[in-house]
Amino acid sequence: MEKEIISSIIEGIATLSGALIIGIAGGLISKKYSQERDRQDKESQWRDHAIELTKLDFERKKLSNPESPLRPCILDFLANYRDLKELDYTTPKDLYILISKKRITKTNDKKNENDS
Repeated sequence: MEKEIISSIIEGIATLSGALIIGIAGGLISKKYSQERDRQDKESQWRDHAIELTKLDFERKKLSNPESPLRPCILDFLANYRDLKELDYTTPKDLYILISKKRITKTNDKKNENDS
């Protein structure tokens, strides 16, 4: 009788332990896949937004100065994509300041320097 009770208790503890281990492992695995899916979704959205921004930039450049040679659109796409990715770890204000200080070239300044 005692052996049956002890074996039942051991079997119950083993069942609970197995269920607990499977639950924890399943939670960790599903969390990992969920994070990866979220990252891929975010990158897909960044690509879509970068494409739309590139189209808008191209139209703006084409309309503003139709005779001037345009730089390849892939460069604009890559710049837009890089900036969107940076929004993942910086604030929009900091990114705006960075872009305005370091990445925007002043074409009027260059023309004035060449005229002198």
